[in-house]
Amino acid sequence: MAGEFGKFIDDKRRGRGIGGDDIKLKDIAEAMGMTASYLSDIIKGRRNPPEMQILEKIAVVLKLNPEKKETLLDLAGRERDGAAPDLPEYLMSEELPHVRMALRRASEKKLGDDFWKKVVDEISHHE
Repeated sequence: MAGEFGKFIDDKRRGRGIGGDDIKLKDIAEAMGMTASYLSDIIKGRRNPPEMQILEKIAVVLKLNPEKKETLLDLAGRERDGAAPDLPEYLMSEELPHVRMALRRASEKKLGDDFWKKVVDEISHHE
């Protein structure tokens, strides 16, 4: 049975092709450099989501906006029982020890999404 990641891909390929047709699995698989059966296994939850480079290609083929691409990456991370694949390099950068410190402190204090929304709003305000 498909997990959330597979369902997301399947939903997003519907009606996004030429003339409003569905994007075919074989077209997505071709962009990934994989076979349609491999992609079908991913969608059905029989294989883990692919790595970041492949996810980037899927996002392009599916014409995902930045918000939907973030959802794709989040779902891939969750299905792999890890972080979204675009985050570890930033999180683990030796130049950014306070990122990890902030996350640990927020976790210890059980800070919720309201706190993080304020953080995002503050970051967005600095753009």
